[in-house]
Amino acid sequence: MRNVFLNRWKKVLFWLLYLALCYQVSRGLFYWNYHSYFKDLYAYSLLKIFIGGCRFDWVSIVLSNILIIAYFLLPISLSKYQSLFKSILVINFIISQLFLMFNFIDIPYFEFIHKRSTADIFFQLGGQTDVIKQIPAYLRDYWYWFVIYFAFVYLNFLVMRKIFLTKEEELSIKKVNWLYYSINVIVVIASSIISIRGGLQRIPLDIVDAGFYAEPSHTVLVLNSPFSIIKSFEQKKLPSLSFFDDKENDRLLKLIKQYPFEKMNKKNIVVIILESFSKEYTGLYKKPSFTPFLDSLMQHSIVFENAWSNGTKSIEGIPAILSSMPSWMDNPFINSLYCNNNTQSFPMLLKKEGYFSAFFHGGINGTMNFDAYSRNARFDRYYGKQEYNNNADFDGYWGIWDEPFLQFAAKEIGTFKEPFFASIFTLSSHHPFNVPDKYKDLLPKGTLPIHQSVAYADLSLKKFFQTIQTQTWYKNTLFVITADHTGMSEDAYYSSIAGRYQIPLIIFDPNHPEFNLQPKIIQQIDVLPTVLYLLQYPCSFFSFGNNYFDTTIQHTAVYYENAYYYLANDSVLVSFNNFKTEKMYQYKNNELKETTVPDSSKNSYALQLKRIIQAYNNHLLKNDIP
Repeated sequence: MRNVFLNRWKKVLFWLLYLALCYQVSRGLFYWNYHSYFKDLYAYSLLKIFIGGCRFDWVSIVLSNILIIAYFLLPISLSKYQSLFKSILVINFIISQLFLMFNFIDIPYFEFIHKRSTADIFFQLGGQTDVIKQIPAYLRDYWYWFVIYFAFVYLNFLVMRKIFLTKEEELSIKKVNWLYYSINVIVVIASSIISIRGGLQRIPLDIVDAGFYAEPSHTVLVLNSPFSIIKSFEQKKLPSLSFFDDKENDRLLKLIKQYPFEKMNKKNIVVIILESFSKEYTGLYKKPSFTPFLDSLMQHSIVFENAWSNGTKSIEGIPAILSSMPSWMDNPFINSLYCNNNTQSFPMLLKKEGYFSAFFHGGINGTMNFDAYSRNARFDRYYGKQEYNNNADFDGYWGIWDEPFLQFAAKEIGTFKEPFFASIFTLSSHHPFNVPDKYKDLLPKGTLPIHQSVAYADLSLKKFFQTIQTQTWYKNTLFVITADHTGMSEDAYYSSIAGRYQIPLIIFDPNHPEFNLQPKIIQQIDVLPTVLYLLQYPCSFFSFGNNYFDTTIQHTAVYYENAYYYLANDSVLVSFNNFKTEKMYQYKNNELKETTVPDSSKNSYALQLKRIIQAYNNHLLKNDIP
């Protein structure tokens, strides 16, 4: 019997070690594909990452093979139950290859989300037909990664068959030595539990532990995608924090705003959110611009040259801009446990002042749950592909092309009773970055696939303004133009942990078309309180963001990525691990340089972050936003 079990575990261990090699190869391919992104990694740091990655890989590998491990514990002869054994092998093989698949999916997908996939990838697929329609486009553009993956699957199949389905028949178990069997079971179960926990430490291995092996911007290499997905599923509830007294903390952060005005200047408000628009695509960067119209509009606007997004996805950017609600957690707010919490938004607050509100997005209804979000945010009307009602302008992937949909929005807005609030979210500058055939030879192609689609979105914006300039409501409207998040980049700085959060943000008033450059930092969640201040909103309201023009507070941008918090001020970016300062960078002049500061400054930054995140976590947990 001893020889039987020893032979079994030799096979299982060999299979698990082989999969560990596959995970390392996928990590190597990830690194090779983004070598320019990781160009500051030295050999020692890279070796440390690959060694540390083994620990995270082993968790995923054992979890995905738990079925075969459990089956091999049974005191039965495998040769006697060949059909059952082969069925277990097939199911186990499928599960293990699905786990490995996410590593390969993330190789091209990282270019868009700048992190390992988390559990929200399933929420985005669930019932959202536009995301499903993207699969053929991803297969077309990144077919070679799928070919490589399936080559791995075939090789893995051959290896598994060689290991477990050899012609030699396993010795039958005639008599069970229960003492030896019990010891064997205990050892295997204990080893499996330790493996799944990631070691003997008090708390199971988590995403944040990748920071032990690499600095924050490199932790994506340490992690593997199935581990990141599993752990983000587990993190169901935000931790309650008690660094400070909640009421005093709220007061110091000025979460309740009350501006010194008695009567509001009831201008219409139009917020235009441009899909995947990085600051580097515009005239704000010292390279060729793909947004000539937006650049021209900047010459007559308030221009915030140091604007930051609060996330890397549309589903994170929309509530940040329109509800001052960031996603400082693993799952986007819209898909989190707190999605139905009481929140405040532009429509909700402006309704008190008699505003009508509408949300425009040419995507398929249900996209990213934006229609559900618009209802929760109290928009009076939602306009999507269904309301547009003309499939002739469908781009074949996401929804209606930007040009016709923006014209549709202009027409509909013209029917609204003033004052109104309208939010328009574009979509054409999204993968697969197509443009209508008539523009393919007219618009600049640039050096990245997204560049031409950005130029098309900019042209669509120009034609939108040409149309609305003739309408009566135009002069009485404040326009806010920004981005949901950044797009792909081949620039070292705009691929960095700082640059990939920097977006354009302008406020344009046709009655005051003067250029006004604002150099201080601003983040997406500051848009709502800043706009309400400019229009002299007289009522009190709650906001995690701040009025940009409030000189009594220290302005920052805060975001969350791969279990790390980041806080930026006008010149320094700080990363935090468990609320302790990890790294500090200077990011001015399109360069990111690690720097050192006195301990007093480190403590000050950590204190500030603790205040912000305690307020965020505790208000979401208590659902007590007024």
